[in-house]
Amino acid sequence: ISMLFVAAPLFRPTAAPALRSPPPAAADSLRVCNGGQCGQFGGSLLLDAASALAGASPIAVTTQNCCGECPDGVIVRPCSASSYLTVDASSLQLALDAAAGALDAAGVSVEPGLREAFGHHHAAKVEEERADVASALSEYSAAIGAMPASVLQPWQPPLEPEPLLWPGTAWLCDQPGGALRGLVLREDKEGADWTLTRPPPNKPGPAVLRLHSASAGEEGGRPTLRAEYVLPAEGAVEGAAAESGIAELVMADDGRSFEGTLCGPGGEARLWRGARLGVGTGMRRKRRGAKPPQKAAWVHDSYTRRGRLLLAAGDEAAARADALAAIRLCPRAADGWSLLADAAESEGEAAAAAAEVEWLQGWA
Repeated sequence: ISMLFVAAPLFRPTAAPALRSPPPAAADSLRVCNGGQCGQFGGSLLLDAASALAGASPIAVTTQNCCGECPDGVIVRPCSASSYLTVDASSLQLALDAAAGALDAAGVSVEPGLREAFGHHHAAKVEEERADVASALSEYSAAIGAMPASVLQPWQPPLEPEPLLWPGTAWLCDQPGGALRGLVLREDKEGADWTLTRPPPNKPGPAVLRLHSASAGEEGGRPTLRAEYVLPAEGAVEGAAAESGIAELVMADDGRSFEGTLCGPGGEARLWRGARLGVGTGMRRKRRGAKPPQKAAWVHDSYTRRGRLLLAAGDEAAARADALAAIRLCPRAADGWSLLADAAESEGEAAAAAAEVEWLQGWA
């Protein structure tokens, strides 16, 4: 059953007038309107409450900015029915009652513990806004303690490793020894040369660096790229006097980055790093990371928010535990990794977590 929500001071069936342009709700979903007047009657709170109470059930909870109706409340309308419900969600209890009623109408039973847990989560955010850290920590802990096991399972699959191949790849890099940032190292069409230039939509302009006669190999089981490099003098036009030498790049075990050196004619080695952009050509760029799913956001939020408060209070071990719990729930969300980077028990763990944040927030 699919339903459309709009909030109002009553929870009553109402004959539905003709909607101007309501998008059809998908089967097995609840749609909550939180735009316009619906927002004034608690549309956003109702969306959060319905998402939380839906738990791990198969029903999807979605939203829309405006459903085209503006009653004194938030609308709930089964897609197969000729009537809708208007509900008041202007307080936590009203929103929880309305969400539970709508889920019941859709044939979904609220799992024990979810209502209590979301109530504590909402209270914790209120206390945090009041800067009452002790109360906020207590409420977040109560929320996590009341959560049923079903919502504490992973909500996202981890990111898969990238192919351990050089051909057809592109890499986001900085200018070696220079001030330019956000450049792209890309293989030329012929395949033997690589060029470092400004990325689209900027005009490529002169090459910042060229790799000639590149050959792929392997070092310790990891793909390597060895080539002669040419680094134009700073500010010089292409073809002017330039530095040259040997470049050796080694791809990381997960294929997401490389680390290498540029060895100049005097034997000095310059460290150089890059992060993978994609495989192949013509790929549409998108963020690698993802927000937690709508129904999991409050669970993930409880751990990361409590972890930040614990870290500020000096309890790094407890903050680290919350970071790991958040990562287990939603490994593609950067917030958990960011918390781990700040609460890590070692420099190596902090560096790895920070690299994961940078990877998730980058472009594929």
